[in-house]
Amino acid sequence: MNRVLAPIPTVLILLMTAFVKADPGFRLTVTSKGLDYVIKTAIPILEQHLSNIDIKDIYGSARSPVGTIFYELENIKLSNLKIPTYSMKPGTSGLTIALSSVSVSGKADWHYKQKSWPGISDSGSVDISADGIAITISAVLGSDSSGHPTLKTTGCSFSIGGLHVTFHGGASWLYNLFSDNIADSLKSSLQGQLCSAATDAINKEANHALETLPIVEKVDDYSEVNYSLTKVPVFTSTYIETDHKGEFFLIAHPSEAPFTPNPLPPVNASDKMIYVWITEYLVNTAGFVYQESGILAYNITADQIPSSFPISLNTSSFKFLVPQLFNAYPNMLMQLNIISVKPPLVQISPQMVNLTLVGTLGVNVVYPNKTEVTAFVLAVTVYADAHVSIHADGTQEIVSGNCTLLKFDMSLASTSIGQFSLAPLQVTVNALINAFVLPQANKYTMRGITIPMFDGVSFVNPQLELGEGYILVNSDINYKPSYWSDYYY
Repeated sequence: MNRVLAPIPTVLILLMTAFVKADPGFRLTVTSKGLDYVIKTAIPILEQHLSNIDIKDIYGSARSPVGTIFYELENIKLSNLKIPTYSMKPGTSGLTIALSSVSVSGKADWHYKQKSWPGISDSGSVDISADGIAITISAVLGSDSSGHPTLKTTGCSFSIGGLHVTFHGGASWLYNLFSDNIADSLKSSLQGQLCSAATDAINKEANHALETLPIVEKVDDYSEVNYSLTKVPVFTSTYIETDHKGEFFLIAHPSEAPFTPNPLPPVNASDKMIYVWITEYLVNTAGFVYQESGILAYNITADQIPSSFPISLNTSSFKFLVPQLFNAYPNMLMQLNIISVKPPLVQISPQMVNLTLVGTLGVNVVYPNKTEVTAFVLAVTVYADAHVSIHADGTQEIVSGNCTLLKFDMSLASTSIGQFSLAPLQVTVNALINAFVLPQANKYTMRGITIPMFDGVSFVNPQLELGEGYILVNSDINYKPSYWSDYYY
């Protein structure tokens, strides 16, 4: 896919559409350092783009020692445009892109014809050089009706320090006599066309690249994440901040989560290019979605128990753990039914990330004819600690967690074999949680949250910080030009 000026929308990747919540589930901050990198990466592309624009032919008349003549400059071709000084700064009203000390050279063909008798004509070539050019472009961020982010220029100012033309061939001495007049015409033409070319590059090509960013990221067959904008982007003198919905939805039956995000703290650092806030709200909407989908339930059969396990799924193994079970159903196969009864809950603090799972453990006895009867049901609450990390998977940056057991509580929810002590089951249930429940939970937590990002962008030395209700990712970025260089070369 061809992309032009892709680095600009790259860092501003998550600018979305519908303003739906006061507090975000996901936040992105791009600092001045990040914007400096963006413009530095974009300059070679902009130089190439502006060097390739077509300048309209220039027509005019001038008085000369031989009378009034009509002249034409055509086939005007620019080359070697250089932008040595540049900046992109945020402000209260948007972005300001400033290009200064710009220089450019070029060539053209000239032709003239004398107006009066004897109507002589001549032609040749002309060298063009300009320096001290300054271009300032202002832009605002928004979204279109389909929900994609947009970047729109709102103004362009242009000034030029000096422009020089030197004619060759034919009666070039004649043209050089009034070359300053022709240079003035060329200045006027360059002003309009360089501004137009620069703004077109942003309004068209950059927005074309922005359209490739999916607003909704599909996670699996059950869920997707919405990253729509929740309010107008905040612009300060040192950063741009965008707040996003950051919420999982059930694909089959999308609905809002029955809870809301908590406020996030203000930006208090600027030494990295970008800062990304992943809130516990975002993560907990995932738990809500998977609970609603009904997939947080599974069975454990006798053939799934490894030989190294402390028990087997036969009532004989429970003869001394739960005598009532063996007495009621001697030497019979068993099946365990694990069902989540509440959405998994993640709590993030500056010290740790905790995961709480609430469910039931049903103990069924299997008759020879494969029918089952429930002997008893345990209500179990699992408390786990999640070690959070960030890693790259191909072109994606993923924040994931690996859960380990802290403790669990259990009680007897129902029984068909009478009351019994739960103490002997502590070791067995602990083993079942570590062998089956947490590995199932880790399938989701290790898959993690993918930070949406344009192709070609990768994090450089990302770091994680835990806060009250959020995970903060701070990182520099790298952009690989191989994703767009074929557009120009």
